[in-house]
This record gives sequence, structure tokens and C-alpha cells, in this order.
Amino acid sequence: MNKHPESFRDTLPPDEVLLEPSGQFGDDLRNFRAAVHRAAERQTSQPVPFGWLSGAKRRHRVAKQRIVLAWATAATCAALLFTGTLPLLRHSKPAAPPVARTQSGTDDTALLEQVDTAVSESVPSSLAPLDALDNLDTATSTNTQAPLNKSEKKHVSQ
Repeated sequence: MNKHPESFRDTLPPDEVLLEPSGQFGDDLRNFRAAVHRAAERQTSQPVPFGWLSGAKRRHRVAKQRIVLAWATAATCAALLFTGTLPLLRHSKPAAPPVARTQSGTDDTALLEQVDTAVSESVPSSLAPLDALDNLDTATSTNTQAPLNKSEKKHVSQ
């Protein structure tokens, strides 16, 4: 690339030569182009060292191997955990042996009668005092209630 910076002007079509900048800006632009061409000539004249990219490729390959190794380790751990707990799941609590009936038929009837009397009570024995209070409260409230069609009188002290 031993072209003179002005040779760029010669490669342009004649109508674009008129569009090329002139004055101080044109000089600066030509100097910049010349510097770029000189740098490109220097870079292409030096040989590219062998293996200049091998370090980056090795790091990339090692990173990929680590990711694959991590996923393989996780999958192996999951498989071992599953196979380790599988026998525990299969041999969980055995079924309870059937209970031998030692109660006679008379005990069943007595129990059924006891349940029948407990269910027939309107209120359990522990809540009987509250039921009595509730009955007293409803009795006094029904006597003092005004009929629905009459308006309530408000007690106002004068």
C-alpha cells in the first residue's frame, strides 16, 4: 500500500471530487487518511504470531467444561438421592395387623345407647348453664320488643 494520500482523490469519480472537503478540514482529513494507511502498512508487514488466540480458546473451552461438569454433578447427585430414598419409600410403615374383637355384642348396644342419649340432648352438659342464660335473655327480649309496624320511641331526657 504505497499509495500517496492524494491518490484517494484520483480514485473518486469526477463528480465526487468536487464534494471532497477543502481548506483546513480537508488537510486534516488527508493527514488522518495518510496516518491510517501508514498504520495499516505497518500492521500487515509484521507476521501474525502463531497461537495468538489459543489462550482465549483454551479459557473458553475450560469454562464450557466446568459448566458441563457442574450439570453432570447435579444430575448424578439427584439420581443418587432418588435411588437412596426409593427403598425408604417402598418399605414405609407396614399395614397394621387387624385388631381382634374382644368386645361382646352387649357392649356394643350399651355404647350405642349412650351415644343416642348424648345426641338427643339439645345442649351438652358442659354448656347447660349458658343455655339457661340464653333462655332467660330471649324470654325478656321477646316481652319488650315493639311490633315491627310501630316506630320505636326514643327515651330522651328533657
